[in-house]
Amino acid sequence: MGTKLTGEDSGAYEALDRLLFRQWDPIGVYDIEGPEDEYRAYLPAFWRLVNDGAPEQQVVDYLRKIEVERIELEGTPEHRLDIVRKAHALVAAWRLPVRP
Repeated sequence: MGTKLTGEDSGAYEALDRLLFRQWDPIGVYDIEGPEDEYRAYLPAFWRLVNDGAPEQQVVDYLRKIEVERIELEGTPEHRLDIVRKAHALVAAWRLPVRP
């Protein structure tokens, strides 16, 4: 993973990993049962942005930069925004206190 995480953050980090693989997936590797670590190289920076509460547009811009400069397959702005909103919601939900 390369990123030191608390037990609580570890679950949220893994959830973001699955979000990138299953739903962002600009290459379409999920549909062809491709390698689950396809986007893992982008996860640490994505995690930091989402975890630190970066504005939606900053995280959207990060995903777009990866699509354009690294993957060379650009998705839609709406799809990127949807992924970012889901990511923020996932991290927020993961941090909800659990009643004893």
